[in-house]
Formats: sequence, structure tokens, C-alpha cells
Amino acid sequence: MIFLLSVYAWLLAKLPEVFARLNAWGLGWILWRMRGKLIRRNLAAGFPEKDLAWVRRVGRTSCSRTAEMALYSLASTMMSEAEIRRRVTVDSQTLVPMAQNVTQGKGNVLFVPHFNLMEMMTAIPFVGQGIDHVEWYTLYRPLNQPSLDAWVKRMRERFGVKLVSRKEGFSQLMQAMRKGQNAVVLFDQNTSSGVRIQFLGRPCAVTDLPGLIAQRFHATGWIFWTERLGFWKCELRIQKLTAQDSARLTLESNAWLEQKLRSDDEACANWLWAHDRWKNGLTHDIKDLEIKS
Repeated sequence: MIFLLSVYAWLLAKLPEVFARLNAWGLGWILWRMRGKLIRRNLAAGFPEKDLAWVRRVGRTSCSRTAEMALYSLASTMMSEAEIRRRVTVDSQTLVPMAQNVTQGKGNVLFVPHFNLMEMMTAIPFVGQGIDHVEWYTLYRPLNQPSLDAWVKRMRERFGVKLVSRKEGFSQLMQAMRKGQNAVVLFDQNTSSGVRIQFLGRPCAVTDLPGLIAQRFHATGWIFWTERLGFWKCELRIQKLTAQDSARLTLESNAWLEQKLRSDDEACANWLWAHDRWKNGLTHDIKDLEIKS
């Protein structure tokens, strides 16, 4: 399995880019066939003013870009450092306030949405300047096959981001926050716990974990996302959140995401619409988010 993945990764990275583009299109088509009904339902419910042609166009583009992201995670293992720098850029000035927090021992929690090419975020210690003293820890879900999981984890940690398991590694993430470092957490996944808010006009169960971490350690919250510039090309961007407590951070981050999705078709198509984020929105075990005065 590892050998075959390595060969495929080499082909993706070394052959003309048209090969990777065709693979992304083909895998995106398969994803659309498998999850198209759910994607159409999600888009139609979130954007009732849009017609069916728009829903299909955005949905299919989202599928292709989801496949593009998956293929990059493989191909990047065979890319040179120069190639990574050509494809991943970041405005280092936007990192200065965040890096200053670490210098002062305050720490940061980075709220990450499921945007296209989010796998490129693992290169930030490499492409960012003036952040040599910053440590990056992110939660991830281990794969079922140990050898494959070890290979993927090793490749993702290539540039210094440390992946810690949701099951065994949470204490490691907490230790990093006590040292005033960075915790990177996805905030827009479907969840069977957490709290309930209104997202794109429907009840949605959302995780409040990043907000809870920020509140506990008096850390600063930031939105950390990828702005797609082209196939396997992006700019890493960071925006500071103003809230300080868990509830308001949860609301502010999800409001930012909703506004971003409504901003234009390009941003909308860059989000992962294939996951059933609203699945547990009406579950009785999920409580509505309450703001304490």
C-alpha cells in the first residue's frame, strides 16, 4: 500500500500538472456521484435564492477542489522545498502579532475552516518568516491502518507542524498551550457534541473546543484559512478574532465563515459541502449556545 501511494505521489508531483488536474476532475466526479444528493441539499438550503444550475456548478466545483486537496497531500511528499515555496505563500506581516503573543507566553488558538488546500497549512513554519520560535500543534484523526497513518503523519509533519491524535494526544496539546504556543483546531466539522447555533439559516451542531481552549489558557483566537490562487497554489491568511470567551468565539468564528461563504461563488465553492454538517442540529443531546453576561 505504501509503495503504491509513493509511486502515485511521485507521478502526481513529477508529471506535467495536467495529469494531476485530470485526476482531480475524475475523483471529483466520483465524489459528486456519491455525495451529490447531500451537497445539493446543503447548498439549496443555505442559498434558497439560487437556482439549480448554480447549485450544481458550485457543488461540482467543490467536489473537484476537495479531490485537488487530497491529491496535494500525496504529491507534496515528493515536492522539493523550492516547489513548496512556489505554491504556498503567506504575508509574514500578518504573522507578527501572533508571533508576539508566543514571545510573551500568551499563546494562540487558530480556528481552521474546511477550505480547499487546507493541507497546505502544514508548510507555514517553512514559508513564514520571523516565526522560528513558534510551535504548531494540531489535532487530527488517525487512520485505521497503523503503517499508513505513520506515513501520512510523517509527511504532514515534514515542515514542523506537530500532529497530535484526538484520542491520545490531547494532553500534549494542552501542554503546548501552557507554554504559550499555538493550537490549530478545525471548527466547522459535523459533531455529535458541542453546542447548537444557527448556521446558514438552519440549526447546526458545532464544536466549542477551540473556544474552550482559548478561554482556559487566556489565548488569542484567530481565523486561519487558505485563499486559493490556482491549482495547488494558495496564500495562507490569518485574521484576529475579537471575542475572548468560548461562547462568543464560537459564534464569531462561525459568523465569519458564513459571511465568507456568502461573499462570492469562488469562496463558496472552496468549502467542503460533502460533509453533513447539519446532521445533528436538532439532536436533543445538543444544547443551544448561551451567552452569559
